[in-house]
Amino acid sequence: MRASVLLALLTVAPVRAEDASVYRIDLAWDIPVSAVAAAGTFVPFALTDSLIHPHCPCPESEVPAFDRWAIGFASDTADSVSTITAVLAVAGPAALDLADVGASKPFLEDTVVFAETLLVNGAVTNLAKYTVQRPIPRVYSGLTNAPADYRSFYSGHTSATFAALTAGSMTWTLRHGGTWWPWVVTVVVGVSVGLERVYAGRHFPSDVLVGAAAGTLVGLGVPWLHSRARLGPGTVGIAPANGGALLVWGGRF
Repeated sequence: MRASVLLALLTVAPVRAEDASVYRIDLAWDIPVSAVAAAGTFVPFALTDSLIHPHCPCPESEVPAFDRWAIGFASDTADSVSTITAVLAVAGPAALDLADVGASKPFLEDTVVFAETLLVNGAVTNLAKYTVQRPIPRVYSGLTNAPADYRSFYSGHTSATFAALTAGSMTWTLRHGGTWWPWVVTVVVGVSVGLERVYAGRHFPSDVLVGAAAGTLVGLGVPWLHSRARLGPGTVGIAPANGGALLVWGGRF
């Protein structure tokens, strides 16, 4: 696996400077969106004790059958490994991008899109966590009952991993064309983090599944909205239609 990825990296043709830029940045939108998303990502953590009020002990019967098997897991090793892996998943795409295009304007554009992806994903994740306030599996095992343990739905580690790696895969694909290895890495690493969160007793299976889906959607959506290839060069004009007129766009997707 590692040899295949390394071979794929070595066989990619260098990107010409004039072709390296794959994103359009509009600070009039990106700054306020990032600022609001940053508030949604970081502020709730400081208010956890005020926003969440523990209400357990709770019966295991309230947990759906497809999630109940996760009660009893409490591996601190899996907890630590999942955190380290998630951090590396966030740092990895940025490091690869820097190696790919160097300290350049395209790298700055990529960084803005990547950071915005992570902030939007964090804000959406916290909205779910602090609204649902689902106890983690360890609460049902009687191991803990702090306010911070009522943020099981959905998995932030899993969503952040999928969002970061998906955004990195989007950037690589937009710049170098279709290739398989970034997407395989995204799935393998993302799934591993999700499984580790379950075995750590920090999340139920449904938490990591929703986290994976949500992170993937954000990781696809934010880069796509910034992508120069989304619409490409085109023109806007008026075309006749059934006795009236339509505003039409002509160009390429």
